Amino acid sequence: MTRLTAPAALTLALFATAETRADPADSALRCVEIAGPASAGVPVSAEAARAARERLVAAQADCRAAETSQNAEALFHAATIAQLSRDGERAFALLERAAALGLAAAETRLGDMANFGLPPVAEDAQAAAGHYRTAAGLGDPAAQTTLALLHRIGRGVPRDTAEMVRLLQQAADAGYHFAQYRLAQVYLTGEGVPGGADPALGIPDPVRAADLLSRAAEAGNTTAALELAALYADAAAGLGADPAQRARLVGLAAEAGDPSAIAALGVLHETGQGVDYDPARAADLYVRAMESGKVAFEDLRRGAAYWWDRQTALAFQQILQDRGLYLGPLDAVVGPGTAAAARALAGN
Repeated sequence: MTRLTAPAALTLALFATAETRADPADSALRCVEIAGPASAGVPVSAEAARAARERLVAAQADCRAAETSQNAEALFHAATIAQLSRDGERAFALLERAAALGLAAAETRLGDMANFGLPPVAEDAQAAAGHYRTAAGLGDPAAQTTLALLHRIGRGVPRDTAEMVRLLQQAADAGYHFAQYRLAQVYLTGEGVPGGADPALGIPDPVRAADLLSRAAEAGNTTAALELAALYADAAAGLGADPAQRARLVGLAAEAGDPSAIAALGVLHETGQGVDYDPARAADLYVRAMESGKVAFEDLRRGAAYWWDRQTALAFQQILQDRGLYLGPLDAVVGPGTAAAARALAGN
């Protein structure tokens, strides 16, 4: 029996007793029902990744029992469990079987193994491209995206800007947030395009980039939301300043739990940009951002004026005082004492 090493966030426990005697076909159905559809794509957020891992934990017994079935998605999930347990040989064999049954996500994962040289597969860019090409032909957006990025740098395939854009567009049209984000960068900055521009392909095009970023943001991609919010804050970016849109996008990222977005939303409430001026709300958001331990005090009010709004500063000091961290006067002067209390809140 292979023993799992414990991943940092979550441990997948293997069977401590004999393998289940359940019918493999029934186990396969339960495996997929619990773990969800097979996907080789990048999760839209850390929370989505954790949720997927938890579903896999709950499904592991059924997925392992389904290894002799002909259910390609169950084989894919069993392969993922094997990879998490550092059993590359088993994972590779299961993925090959799933790919032979026509599962695009399995072809993509085989491409990943060859692309990055994951044991037992030796690094081979051309073999990786072959797997991605097969999966892309089957409509897998993750494969289309990765193959596009290979065309961008000429790894295992010819360098081809037009093919990169075509493949990214296919994946973006399929609703894949990561492709939408990467294609947005192409149209926004000319990323991956020789010379940074290609008139024949309509690059650059900030309006098209904004549409792609918006679609990725709506899908839950917080990086896309914050980048688009920054564009709406910059009158020179080509979209025109739009405080309400900026606030909406920052709010989407904050709702998803992004600490920098939570702090940025605090700035908007402190200054009344695109949202109501609300000192108490601003202070609460600043505290939440710092409690995450991922936002330094020096970066808390990025983009705001050096001097704090008086009412926001008072509300911030009051919260720190209520937590027993700030012992100074409520004077709205955010000096060394208030800063030290805030850093203590963040654990640094």
